[in-house]
Parts: sequence; C-alpha cells; structure tokens
Amino acid sequence: MKQQELKDVPTVRILMLGDRGVGKTSLTNLMATTETTPTPASRTIGEDSWHVQVRMHEYPKPVILPPTPTWTTPSSSEDSENYPYMQSTPNTTDILYFVEFYDLNSDWRMCRHQRDSFYKNIDGIVLVYSMLDLSSQDSLHDWLYDPLRLICKYRHLRIRSILKRHHVPILVVGTKLDMLMRRPLRRSGSIAHQLNVEEMLVNCLDPETFADKSRNQGKLRDFLNRAVEFKERFPLLSFRHL
Repeated sequence: MKQQELKDVPTVRILMLGDRGVGKTSLTNLMATTETTPTPASRTIGEDSWHVQVRMHEYPKPVILPPTPTWTTPSSSEDSENYPYMQSTPNTTDILYFVEFYDLNSDWRMCRHQRDSFYKNIDGIVLVYSMLDLSSQDSLHDWLYDPLRLICKYRHLRIRSILKRHHVPILVVGTKLDMLMRRPLRRSGSIAHQLNVEEMLVNCLDPETFADKSRNQGKLRDFLNRAVEFKERFPLLSFRHL
C-alpha cells in the first residue's frame, strides 16, 4: 500500500438514513468495525446531534504500467510475430481513506443552513429499514429526498432525477433478518429496485455479518469504493455560488 501521512488521508462521509428503531446505530457499529477500530470507543468521534463512527478503507486504485516486451518473457516465435507486446497484468495500489458514518440523533432537527452545509459533503447514503415493518421502507423515499436534492445541487451542479445512473452511491439494508420466519423475496416495487442499487438483508446482532470474504463484506467494500469514486469524480466546488 502507498505510504500516506495521516494528515494527507482524505475522508469519505456516509449518511445513514431511516426511521427510528430500525437498527441504524447497530448497523453502523457493524459497518465501522475493523481490525483497527474493534470497539465503539476506538471509532466514535461524535455523540451530540450526530452519532459519528469512523473506520479506515483501502481503495484499490488501478496503476497503468507499460506493456512488457515479448523478448523479456518465454514465448513462441509465432506469438512474437503476432503480438509484439504482451498485455500487462492489471495492477492496483491501495489508497487509504477515512470513512465517517453519520447517524442523525432522532431528536435533533437541522435548520436549512445546516442541511445545506452538511448534505453537500455526503459521498454515499445507506438507507435502512426494518423487515418487520415494511412501512419503514416506504418512508425511505421521504428520508432520501432532501439529502439527494442538495447533493445533486452542489455536486452535480444541477437538479438530477434520483433514477439517473450517476447519482450518489446508495446501499439499501433491511434489518432484523433473525426475527423473520422465512427470508423474503425481493419486491419489484422496493426502493432498491426503483433506484437500481444493491440491497442486503442482515441481522444486526450478528458480529459476523461483515465477516472476511463474506458476500456482505463484498457488497460493503464495493459500496465504499463507489463512494470514494463519487468523491473524486464530483468534488465539492466551494468557489461556485449556486
């Protein structure tokens, strides 16, 4: 991994959205748990209006290397004639990022200036609902509208439909899987289907939910990678007055 000074490590901000009681805080605990942040005390940086937890994430940045000449590797004369250069093996270098998960205190309300200032810095959104109460999934449309509108305004520099391909990365998570009698089928009318985004169903009480090499870990890693790419592709242009 490329050596980075701590002061040079950039930060990606993830917004946790959903009704009270669906398990956002428990889910954040799981998502923020890593080898370097194993306990709440080691990863919690705010307990006021926001519950903020932080972790490290290694983003695999592609490295383009020049092609390798065939005369440096064993090959047949026929291959040498047809392919003057062998194709390079894809290479990556891991770039370190801080990831901050923001879970709003349900009793706190932001004024317009606070919403504008905060939401425009968001690089990814996790929508959380309880599978025991599907009305909590329906309310995610209301939770999503204002943050998405402001992110589009300040990062895309125009109002963009939430169904367009290049909106801010979104991950949908259904909680309380352990309390269901059977695993539900994905509904065609679900918000994940409408937004064409990844969805995972989890038990927030299971510490192995994001175990190494698990499917959920892969989905979380891909989501964080896309949040990094969104941050770099659509930087906040503070000098622009909208």
